[in-house]
Formats: sequence, C-alpha cells, structure tokens
Amino acid sequence: MKPYYEHAGITIYHGDCREILPDLEAADLIVTSPPYMNLRIYNGRSVEWSDVPTALALCRLQAHGQMLINLGMVHKDGEVLEYWSALRTGLEAAGLKLAAWYVWDKGYGMPGDWAGRFASAHEFVFHYRREPRDVNKTKRCTYAGLEKTRTQRNRDGSFHAFSHAGPVQQFKVPDSVLRVTPQRDGGAWNAEHPAIFPIELPTELIAALSQPKELVLDPYAGSGTTLLAAKELGRRAIGIEIEERYCEIAALRLSQSVLDFKETDEKQGAGIQGRLLAEVDSKE
Repeated sequence: MKPYYEHAGITIYHGDCREILPDLEAADLIVTSPPYMNLRIYNGRSVEWSDVPTALALCRLQAHGQMLINLGMVHKDGEVLEYWSALRTGLEAAGLKLAAWYVWDKGYGMPGDWAGRFASAHEFVFHYRREPRDVNKTKRCTYAGLEKTRTQRNRDGSFHAFSHAGPVQQFKVPDSVLRVTPQRDGGAWNAEHPAIFPIELPTELIAALSQPKELVLDPYAGSGTTLLAAKELGRRAIGIEIEERYCEIAALRLSQSVLDFKETDEKQGAGIQGRLLAEVDSKE
C-alpha cells in the first residue's frame, strides 16, 4: 500500500478501511468516530452503518490494545435506536469485550423542541479490549496533597476509612464523564468537514490509554483530528479515510501543524499536553 501522506510517524491511507486494515501492524490504541446510522452525507453519499462493525472487527490490536469508539444517540419514531448492539456482537466475535462506556458531556444542548425530549448534550464513547492495561493518571485530584479524612460506605451500610494511607495523590485516572465542549465558532476546518470533533476529546483518550511512541489507529480518520492529537502527544499514528478530499484536509492540517491546544483544566499547570511531551523528552 502506498500512503497518501507519511511524515514523522504519522501515516494516512486513502481507501476503504476494510481492504487496508488486515495489512497494518497491530495498534496499541484505536480512537475513532465512525459515521453512524446514515445521518451524515459525505461528498454526496452516506456510509452504511452495517459496514462499520465488520470493519472495526478487522482492526488488529496488540494484546494490551484498547479500542475507543465515539457514537451519538439516534431516535426514530419516538424511541432510541440501540444500533450499537450490532457493534458489540461483531467485536465480541473478534474476541473483544465491552469494558465500559463513557459519556462525552458537550456542556450544552442546542435550542429546539427536540420532539418532547430534553436537548441532547452528550454522546457515548464505547471502550473495548481483550485485556486491561494501566490507565495513565492525567487528571489533577481536587484535594491533592490533603490528608484523607472521609470514609467509605460498606455494603451493609456501615462505614470504614479509606484504605490508602497518607495524603491524596496529585493525579488520578480520568472520570467516566469526558467534559469537552465542541467548537462552535465556525473555525476554518469545521467548514471543510460536516462532523469534526474537538481535538481535546481524542487528546484525553490518547493521553490516558497509550504511551509515547506507541501506535494509535483511526480507521475513519476524516479530517485527521485523532492523528493531530496523537502527533502532539508524541505517538505514532495511522489514519484511513475513504474520501480523498478529507485525506487532503488531514494532510494539510498535519503538514501545517495547525494546533491550538488549550489546557483541559487550567488548574493542572502544564496540563495533559505538557506533561506527556515532557515525558517524551525525558526518554529521548
């Protein structure tokens, strides 16, 4: 296979991911947001959802590899469609287990009547794997450095002290709710692709579940946001995209290094980006 783009450990392939995936090296982490339920039109055509579980089941993962899939809520005839059940069936057949699913809290819902429902302000991130791996502690603890004085409840309703002695640790693993606000300011790249997600979302996931120089894969790369996040965090990355126009956009973004990271939490000081890049520098 000839890459569409290749530089500094980041590679883009143009084509159908079902044809390309079997020939790739095993990834350490997959972070992707595939088109779901034919709700988006890309260059005049939609992607059939039924093809997505088949494609993701072809992804090759290291034994410790993790797969994170961003999907949104879909309603039809007044009820929720649990279309992701086909994804679970396909991935379990490939030996992957559903470890958890997380909520992407977008911070606000759009105005409208919403057919008698509350305004949608979240999406899901499904977490699949064969076996667990340690999660990097990328979030500062609210009570970092303070002595633990609170208690925990037992199953019978009684209480016991925290089992870990000493002050509260400085950092912890991320919460199951990812609080990332989408970009709504009509940025330059938003106009080029109908469903760009904020770069902070893949940054959170990649920082937590991979190490520097490991391989991150996005089989539905779109405009390359996951690849940009991986590059900034010192990971290698491979993206696959069927639309050549989006390959072009992703390659341009990577070549220009148009990154404008903001700290996920200003109280963290250096933040995820700075801490992870410092780790890369210390190992070189």
